[in-house]
Amino acid sequence: MRLAPGTRLTGPQGRAVDETGRRDDGWTRASVPVENLDRAHDEFLRPGTAVEVLEPAELRERITRTVAELAARYAPRGGNSLAPCGD
Repeated sequence: MRLAPGTRLTGPQGRAVDETGRRDDGWTRASVPVENLDRAHDEFLRPGTAVEVLEPAELRERITRTVAELAARYAPRGGNSLAPCGD
């Protein structure tokens, strides 16, 4: 996974994730053990745009579907514009 600048996560049992390095864009690559895809899906959606799941592919695809469903649900209705709120 990648963590946005300033983002910290804890893994199972409150252990800090294994940060494997920083990239030029300020994001941190991290490794988190995934024992259950359902739980990981829910946990990694909580920080919103501050986290990007890179692997496993099945988890990334599932999160992609969820985000697409959310985007469709919250799409503007009746011509209202939707501006990013920064949250």
